[in-house]
Amino acid sequence: MSVFCVNLKTTLSTHLIQRIEHRVAQLVEHAQRRTGRKLTCPSIGFRRAGRNAGTAHLNRNHINFNPLYLHDNVDEYLSQVIPHEVAHIVVYQIFGRVKPHGLEWQSMMRDTFDCKPQVTHTMHSDAVTSRVFTYKCDCGQVELSVRRHNKVVRGQQQYRCKRCHATLSQTL
Repeated sequence: MSVFCVNLKTTLSTHLIQRIEHRVAQLVEHAQRRTGRKLTCPSIGFRRAGRNAGTAHLNRNHINFNPLYLHDNVDEYLSQVIPHEVAHIVVYQIFGRVKPHGLEWQSMMRDTFDCKPQVTHTMHSDAVTSRVFTYKCDCGQVELSVRRHNKVVRGQQQYRCKRCHATLSQTL
C-alpha cells in the first residue's frame, strides 16, 4: 500500500511509512523507559502543511508529517524531524501545556533522544519551494506563497509592496 498525496504527485511507499511509524514507536518507548511514565504513541498522518516539516497536534495525540519534505529528506526526518515532533507529544503527556520549544522540550531532545534541539529545519524540496506565485507592483515583481495567493484569490486579503506600497496584482 502507498499513500498518495492528493494534487502533490508525491507517493510514499509502504516501506517508508512503516519506517516512520517504527521510528515514532521506538522513540515513544525509549522516552517511556527513560522517564518511567506511561506514554501513548501518537497517530500519524501525511499531509502537506506549508513549509513545516511536521506538526504535533497535542490534544489529538497526532503528528502530521509533510510528505514533500519527507520524500526528499528521509534521513533528516529519521534523525531530527521525528524526534522533534515526538518530543512535543511526550512533553505534553508528561508536563501538560508548556512553552513549545522550552526547557522541557529541549531537555527531552537532548537528554532523552540525544538530538540537538533545533527549532527550524533547513531541508529543501523542489515540490515545496516551487509553490509560489508571481505578483507585480510599481517597482517590480514579488513572489507570494500559495497560502497568501489563495487569500487573494478568495478576496480575503490584499498585499502591498514593502518598497513602493502599491497593491500587488498577479502576473499572468
